[in-house]
Amino acid sequence: MSTSYTAAYVVLSGPVMRVVVLVLVLAGCPLATRDAAIAPGDDGSGSNGTASECAVDFDCAAAGAKCCDCPTFAEPKSYPAYQACTGVVCPMPNTCPTNVRPACKLGRCELACVASTCALSCADGFVIDAAGCLTCECAQVATRECLAGTDCARVRADCCGCTLGGADTAVPTSQIATHDASLGCPQNPNCPQVDTCAPALTPECVQGACELISGGFPPAACGRPDLMDCPAGTVCTINSDDGATAQGVGVCVPAT
Repeated sequence: MSTSYTAAYVVLSGPVMRVVVLVLVLAGCPLATRDAAIAPGDDGSGSNGTASECAVDFDCAAAGAKCCDCPTFAEPKSYPAYQACTGVVCPMPNTCPTNVRPACKLGRCELACVASTCALSCADGFVIDAAGCLTCECAQVATRECLAGTDCARVRADCCGCTLGGADTAVPTSQIATHDASLGCPQNPNCPQVDTCAPALTPECVQGACELISGGFPPAACGRPDLMDCPAGTVCTINSDDGATAQGVGVCVPAT
C-alpha cells in the first residue's frame, strides 16, 4: 500500500472524504492539460486582453503527466491539478533531471533550461537532452561529416538555390561536387528568379553534421576545441544562451 493511499484511507473516515478522493484521482491519473484550463480564446500570453498564466517565474511550477512523474511542462501554481499534487509523497530517490526549471515567458508558464558551468571541451559539443537542454556530457556522434565550420560549405539545396528563389543547405566541402550532381538539374532550370537568400545563415558544424545557422555561433561560444578558450574571469556556461544551446555549445560568461 503506497504512502498516499494509506494517508487517504485514514482521512476517508472523516468529513473531508470528497477532497481526499480528488487528490487520489489526480495523483494516479494524468493531469488535465494546461490548454483545457485556459479560457476559450485565451492563448495564455495575455495578448488578447484576458488574464495571463503568470507574471513572474515564482507563479509557475514544473509538472509531469502524473504527480510523481518527471517534469515535461510547466503550469501555474494556481491550477487545481498542481495544488492537488502538493501533498503527494513520491518514491525516492528522485532521478529526474535537474537542468530544467519553471519560468514565466510572455505570460505563459514554460520549462526553461538551468544555466550551469561546464569545464569540458567536447569535439561535437554537449549532449542535448529530450527537453532541448544541454548536459555537461560530451555528445557522441555516430556518423561524422565535419569537425569545424571550415569543413562545411553553403550550397544550393535544389536546382534553383536561394539566389533564384529556391533554398540553400550546407554540406561538407569535400562533397560539394557530389551533392550538386545528385540534384540532377537541367542546364536552365525553371526558377522564380527571386532572391530568397538569408544572408545571416552561415555553414557550421553542429554535432558532426553541416548545418546552416542563423548568425553562426555566438561570439563567446565555447565548449569545443575549435572554439575560443574563455578569457580570464569568465567561465564556459551551458544553457545561458538559446542560440548556443540549440547548437550544443556554451558561452563564456563572467565568473561569479
